[in-house]
Amino acid sequence: MMSNSEIQELKSSLSITVVAKRLGLSVERGHFRCFFPEQHAHGDRTPSVSINEERGYFKCFVCENVKGDVISLVQMYLGISFAEALKWLKGDAPSIKRDMQKSTAQKSKKQEHSERPKFFKEKVIFDFLNLLSPIPPNSKAAWWLAKRHIYKPVWDKVLLRLIDDYHRTSRELLAKYSLEDLQYAGLFNNQGILRYGRHPIIIPYIDEQHRPFFFQARAIEKDVVPKELNLQKAIPFPYNKEVLDGKPGIVYLCEGAIDTLTLLGHNFCAVGVPGVNSFKPEWVEMFKNKKIILCLDNDAAGRASEARISAMLQEAGLETHSFGLLPEGEDINSWFASRQS
Repeated sequence: MMSNSEIQELKSSLSITVVAKRLGLSVERGHFRCFFPEQHAHGDRTPSVSINEERGYFKCFVCENVKGDVISLVQMYLGISFAEALKWLKGDAPSIKRDMQKSTAQKSKKQEHSERPKFFKEKVIFDFLNLLSPIPPNSKAAWWLAKRHIYKPVWDKVLLRLIDDYHRTSRELLAKYSLEDLQYAGLFNNQGILRYGRHPIIIPYIDEQHRPFFFQARAIEKDVVPKELNLQKAIPFPYNKEVLDGKPGIVYLCEGAIDTLTLLGHNFCAVGVPGVNSFKPEWVEMFKNKKIILCLDNDAAGRASEARISAMLQEAGLETHSFGLLPEGEDINSWFASRQS
């Protein structure tokens, strides 16, 4: 039997992609079909097992137990023991070893070109949003929005989207981009998993030219914490920025996209900040020529943030007022809901 150090040395010398192909698996762009197609919709027609060549690891994004290293791959596919898999790998090793010189050269080349093009993250976000569907009128997400008095004309206008098939979305992103690129863009976590499995409503932050630069994901199940999940990327501007057009007028500044959507549904000109502490000093200039009505939550954090934001805006010569109608602990959405019930 091989020692642990010998096993690790063997594993590090092997290409898991070449091993998969040697087993007869059809590997395309780092993916192959699952060993258990009966557990997949449409027989895993779109390959759901991804390979991480650098880590020597494979994982199915549907079947929880289909994952592991190169030895596990041989065991699982051939239905043999650990010792038998080692014997198979050792016997075939000359034809399945990594080209270490080529691998090193590729790694160096990757480092040389690690700087992505300008707006690369934005392109990935755009492609992600294109994989999603508009909110279907009779869906659970539509019911959740309607319960908060946010209706179809509003969610169509602001381009709300729904992750209606999480696994398909994940597979298609991995088919188009490397895992490293998707992690760089903030869509996938360090474990190689698309982040928004429990936050299906996607709220894009769109600029005045209708380009999506950021988004928030919103949970609709009561037990999910946190309720909102931001894209892992710097927040570029307030939500619904297009109303900050530099023309004289009134704008209502809310805490969060949901409150903003509520006011938009009542024909108020509204923008939102994704959290009480997320308003940035560089955003002040965007509010020029506007009278700002601050509508943050009426709790300790909301009041403190309202005072801070108001001071920044007033220092720039802008007129601010507090909405002032929310009872203790209420936000804009709950207040409107209580008035209409």
